[in-house]
Amino acid sequence: MRSPEIRERFLHFFESRGHRRLPSASLVTHDDPSVLFTVAGMVPLKPYFLGLRTPPAPRATSSQKCIRTPDIEEVGRSPRHHTFFEMLGNFSFGDYFKEGAIELAWELLTTDYGLDPAQLRPSVHPGDRDAEDLWVRIAGVPRDRVAHLEDNWWQPGPTGPCGYDSEIYWDWGGPCSCGRDDCGPECEGDRWLEIWNLVFIEFDQPEPGVRTPLPAPCIDTGMGLERITAVIEGVRSNFETDLFAPLVAGFEARSAPIAPSGERTVSLRVLADHLRSCSFLIADGVTPANEGRGYVLRRIVRRAAIHGRRVGLEGGLAAGVGDLCEVMGAAYPELVERREHVERVLRAEEEGFARTLAQGVERLDALLSGGDGRISGEDAFRLHDTFGLPVEITAEVAAEQGAGVDLEGFATAMERQRAKSRASAVRHGFEGGAALPSTAFVGYDILETGAEVVRIGDHEARDALAAGESAVVLLDPSPFYAEGGGQVGDTGVLDWDGGRARVVDTQPVPVSGARAHAVTVEVGTLTPGLRVTARVDAERRAAIARHHSATHLLHRALRLVLGDEVVQRGSWVGPDHPAELREVERAVNDAIRRNLERTAEVMPIARARAEGAVMLFDEKYGEEVRVVDFGGWSRELCGGTHVARSGDLGAAILVSESSVGQGLRRIDMVAGKAAEDRWERDAAALRDTATALKVPLDEVPDRVAALQARLRQLQRELEEAKRRALSGGGAGGAEVEDVAGIRLLHVLLDGGAGVEEVKAAVDSLYADRLGGDGVALVLGESALAVKVGRGAQGRGLRAGDLAQAAAAATGAKAGGRADFANGGVGDPSRRGEAVAAVREAIAAAGGGS
Repeated sequence: MRSPEIRERFLHFFESRGHRRLPSASLVTHDDPSVLFTVAGMVPLKPYFLGLRTPPAPRATSSQKCIRTPDIEEVGRSPRHHTFFEMLGNFSFGDYFKEGAIELAWELLTTDYGLDPAQLRPSVHPGDRDAEDLWVRIAGVPRDRVAHLEDNWWQPGPTGPCGYDSEIYWDWGGPCSCGRDDCGPECEGDRWLEIWNLVFIEFDQPEPGVRTPLPAPCIDTGMGLERITAVIEGVRSNFETDLFAPLVAGFEARSAPIAPSGERTVSLRVLADHLRSCSFLIADGVTPANEGRGYVLRRIVRRAAIHGRRVGLEGGLAAGVGDLCEVMGAAYPELVERREHVERVLRAEEEGFARTLAQGVERLDALLSGGDGRISGEDAFRLHDTFGLPVEITAEVAAEQGAGVDLEGFATAMERQRAKSRASAVRHGFEGGAALPSTAFVGYDILETGAEVVRIGDHEARDALAAGESAVVLLDPSPFYAEGGGQVGDTGVLDWDGGRARVVDTQPVPVSGARAHAVTVEVGTLTPGLRVTARVDAERRAAIARHHSATHLLHRALRLVLGDEVVQRGSWVGPDHPAELREVERAVNDAIRRNLERTAEVMPIARARAEGAVMLFDEKYGEEVRVVDFGGWSRELCGGTHVARSGDLGAAILVSESSVGQGLRRIDMVAGKAAEDRWERDAAALRDTATALKVPLDEVPDRVAALQARLRQLQRELEEAKRRALSGGGAGGAEVEDVAGIRLLHVLLDGGAGVEEVKAAVDSLYADRLGGDGVALVLGESALAVKVGRGAQGRGLRAGDLAQAAAAATGAKAGGRADFANGGVGDPSRRGEAVAAVREAIAAAGGGS
C-alpha cells in the first residue's frame, strides 16, 4: 500500500462513518495571530473548537498541509523530522468523545490498514482512568501494556480549553538503545514510534489550577502521513517511503559525489524535505522576504542551497519541482497548476543567494587576510545580516584557512537583533481577540451611522478615555472599513454630546470578526456603552475606492497582457518591456472609457470559482464570498469598497515598476485627479528636457538613447585604458617564467593600486597571458591577488596557500579558495621576496609531483 492509497483510505474511512471531508486549508493562516503557518490539522478548525463559528458538520476529517521549523536542524539527520508534513485527522465537535475516538482509531489501524495489534501500544495520562479502561475494553489491550505518560496532557496556553490525550505507538521490535528489558514508549530509543495522537478536549481552564468540564467535549486527532506510510511500507526512515524516495533519487542524479557518504545522505534528504516545504509555501502565496513568513521561506531555501552546494547539485531546488508534482500533484493539483511560478521563484531566490554568497565569501576572504586568525562574532553577524552568509559557511571557509569563528559572540549579536525585531513588531491590538464579539459593518451603503461603544482598550479593557488619550475602540455597528483585501482602513470622527474623537485607523481583529478603531479623544470623555455618531472621512474613502477599483482593472489588464498566472498574490511577475507596460496601461484606460457598471454579489465560493472570479493567494475566504464585477470584464473576490462605474476613475497612469523580491515586481498606478496631476508634471518635465537638449518633443527619446550609448562607449574605453595600464605592469613589468613545469606570471603594480585594481589585473593577466592555466600573482602597494588554474591545482597548488606565502613575506596575511585568493601587502619594498616565496612554493610542489 502506497501513500496515495493510505491517505485516501483514511479520509474514506471517516467519511463513510459520518464525517464531513474537508479540503486542506492554506499553509498561510489568516485569522490566527498566534501562528505564522498552519502547524497542525486543528489550526483551521480552531474557531469551531472555540465556539466562535458553527462547524460545517458535527464530525469532520481532513489531510492538512502543515509547516513546522523549530527542529529544522534535525531534518535530514533524523528519520522522522520534517519542515513540511501532512496531518491526517478526524474531529468531533461535541459529537462522539473518548469511546468513539478510540474505537474508530483501532478499527482503522487494525482492519483497514491491517497492522498487527501486537505491535501497537497506547499511552494515557496517569489520571485518565477512563481512557485506560476503554483501551482495555474496546481494543483488548492488556492493562499492563497501556503506558502511563505524564506528557499525555494537551493545553495550548495557560487558560482556555484543555484535556488529556492518548497516543498510539508502533513497536519496531528489536533491542532498544535504553538497554532496559521493559522498554516502553517513554524511552528515548528508536524502537517506539508515535503514529497517532488522540486529544480529548474536555475541560475549560479560566485561570491556572481551576478546571471545569466543558458542556460539549470535543475530539482532535492527528496522525502524520509520513510516519504511518513508513510503518505500512515497512521502512524505518520516512525518507525511504514513496513520499521521499523519488525526490532523493532525483537530487542524487543531479549531484556529484564530492561529500563523504554519510554527509551526502543527510544533504540529499534535506533537499528532498526542503523542496516540499518551499514548493507548497510558494504555491500558497508566500514569497521570500526579510521578515515574517517570507523570511521563514527564505531561510529554508538558503539552507537547501547550502546543502546543494555541499553535494555539487545542478539546477538547485527548482529542478526538483517536477519530481514533486509527480509524487504529490494528484492530491494537491494547485501544485501542478502553479508549477512554473514555484520554479521561477525558487530559481530567482537561489540565483540571488548565489550572488550574495559570493559577495559574502569575498568579504570573508578580506577579513581573513587582514585579521588575527579569528572572525569576531560581530563580523560573523554582519556577514550573516548584510550578505546572508550563514555562520556555518563562515566557519567552514575560515577553517579551510586555519581560522576560527567566535560563535558565542555571533549568538549574542543574533539575540540582540531578535530582541530589536520583537520590540519593533509590537503594535496595538486585542490580545485574545477570539473572545471578542463580532461587530456589524454597514459601510458599503452608508458613511455615517449611530453606534455603541462596545469596548475601549488595546490589551486590557478601560473604563474611560479622556481628552488627549488614545486607545483602540470597538463599535457596533461600524461604517469604518477595516484594512484588508488590498485596501487600507478608514479614518474619520466619532461625535457625541459634549465630545469628539478622531479615528486614525481601522484594523480587523483576528478570529472574532470585530473592527478595531484606533481613536484619539479630542474633547470630552469616551466610555463603554456610550452612543456616538460614527462618520467616515468621505473624501478619503472616495479616493481609496477609486484606487481600489483601479487595482481590479489593473489585475485584469495584467492577465490579458501577460497571462493568467501573473496576479498570484496582488503582486505580479513582469512585465519586462516598456511596450508591455504601455499595453497594460491602455487596457486599463480602455475599461475606464467604457464606463463599466460595478456590481457586487455575495455567493457560494464554489459558484464564484466556476464563474472565473479571481482569488488572490494572500486572502482567506469562507464558504460565502463577495464578488465585485465591472461589466463582466473584471470579476474578483473582494470585501473592499469601489466606485459605481469604471468611468468614475476618469483616467489611470502607471507611475513606476520595481522589484519587491526575487522574481517579483511591483507596479504603482494612480487614478482620477492624481493621474491628471501626474500627467501635467510629466508633460512639464518632458518640455523642460526637450528645451535642455535643444530638440523637438518627439525626438527626446532618441536623443537620450544616443547620449546613453555614447556614455557607455566612453566608460568601456576608460575601463580598457585602465586594463592596458595595469597589464603593462606599472613599475615592475609583467614577467612569465617556468617554475618546475608550471608557468608563473608575476607583476608589481605601483601608483596606489588597491584591492579592486589587483583583482582586476590578476583576472586580465591570467586570461591574456596564461591562456587559462598556470599561476598569476599581482602585487600592489597594499594588496595582492593570486589566481591558479585547474592544471596547477592538479599539481597540488592552492591559491590560498600561495597568497599566504606571498603576504607573509611582506609581513601581512592572506587567504582564499583553491582557484583565487587575495590579501594584504605589509612592506611594499619586500614584494620581491613575496615573488620569491611563491616561486619556492611552486618549485616544492613541482618537485614532489
